Amino acid sequence: MFSLYKSSAFILIRGFVVLLACLQAGNGLASLLPVDFPGSILGLFILFTLLSTQLVPLTWVYDSGQLILRHMAILFIPVAAGLLGYVDVLSEGIGLIISSAFIGLVLILLVVGRLYQRMQA
Repeated sequence: MFSLYKSSAFILIRGFVVLLACLQAGNGLASLLPVDFPGSILGLFILFTLLSTQLVPLTWVYDSGQLILRHMAILFIPVAAGLLGYVDVLSEGIGLIISSAFIGLVLILLVVGRLYQRMQA
């Protein structure tokens, strides 16, 4: 017997609806805040809270999340194409971009290493 609630289409649609609802709730919350904060980050925090408190079971969003992650490279194509319009700006500041990324990486490693040492003591 075919059950609607066990079909793969229903499972994917349910997961996408939950993910989009969290995103929209985050965007709505971001518009209410007096400071600029990304609504997508707030949406992820809402999703994390719902999953942590088990108000939303992980099985509801797992398959949809895996589908999005599987095709994530395709989602970056428009961003990469948009960056091609700024090649001249990026090429002028490539040294600054690489050096700031390297300095940021070193600082993060130092801070995390120091915190880990303090936690182990």
